[in-house]
Amino acid sequence: MTDFHVYRQANFYIPTRYKILAILGRGSYGVVCKAVDAKSTEPIPIAVKKIVKILTKEVLLRRAIRELKLMRFFRGHPNIVSLIDCHLVLDSPYEGLYCFQELMDYDLSRVLYNPIQFLEFHVSHFTYQILCGVKYIHSAGVVHRDLKPGNILVSNRGILKICDFGLARAIGGSNEFAAEPITNYVATRWYRSPELILRSSRYGKPVDMWAIGCIVTEFYGRQPLMPGKSLTHQLQEIIKYLGTPPEEFTRHRDWKLQYYRRAPVAWKTIYPYASEAGCNFIDKLLRWLPKNRMTIEEALAHNFVAQVREPGKEPRCREEFKFGLEEYEKDFAALQDLLNDEVSAFQIERCDGYDEPWS
Repeated sequence: MTDFHVYRQANFYIPTRYKILAILGRGSYGVVCKAVDAKSTEPIPIAVKKIVKILTKEVLLRRAIRELKLMRFFRGHPNIVSLIDCHLVLDSPYEGLYCFQELMDYDLSRVLYNPIQFLEFHVSHFTYQILCGVKYIHSAGVVHRDLKPGNILVSNRGILKICDFGLARAIGGSNEFAAEPITNYVATRWYRSPELILRSSRYGKPVDMWAIGCIVTEFYGRQPLMPGKSLTHQLQEIIKYLGTPPEEFTRHRDWKLQYYRRAPVAWKTIYPYASEAGCNFIDKLLRWLPKNRMTIEEALAHNFVAQVREPGKEPRCREEFKFGLEEYEKDFAALQDLLNDEVSAFQIERCDGYDEPWS
């Protein structure tokens, strides 16, 4: 039987083995605290995220189930944040899903806006780690759909880990899937691919590759490449850099934007300090047509990351991930039961020891 204690400053109700050290942040999602596991032989700091309101809104409940399942599935990969423990508390005022995760030092957005200049090696090294994490995710038949600097965490040792799988989708062995209606929750606008902006009926892994291209430009420019203020403005920003969209792109989409014919820019003129390989890497990711973007395997084989690449550290997932009833269940009480089942399943895995599913 697990004993719990209260940390009143954050309305936390957690197992006594965890000692809260500080409150790291608060937001509409909940509260994050820094803690240590007193029972661990090495008291390494961890992050405890309390997700609130999930038992009051269906969209938040479904998202919590989705993220918990994926964090269980991807647990152990060096470039994906690992879930250490989780508990569901139903009693007020402590109610919420408590996720205990690796504590990282920053998110990538803070690193990008640091005044210290990056060397090309650093850009390649950081990009390579993102690619390794995405390769593992894609090999499981999953699309993240919300890659952005705020969802990539960084340690003081320069280790990058992808987080926040609440918007991810499983596509199985195919490269795309039928899309549900896109809301403003899906992918921060500045990192959305053109097909996401235009609400294409089908999209898939290339949306993540587009986002990676946007992130790489920020390593060089230290600011978002295309900070659109609306969906229409976002398309105008894309045209400014990629030029006129091909007729093949606009033919079957709800394209209403008027524009003058325009040639694409040369990335070297935008980022003169970037290497030719870096500019070519960006060019092969930021393409109008999803089929013309590099796949994750092609990106890993690109010269841009050749100097930092270690093929032996690029595992593929042993099996495809499959979502369950939470994607179709409409009954709210049934969804609550599914969340409780996920927490219980994780606790069983944790007690039995965990065999990492990556090779």
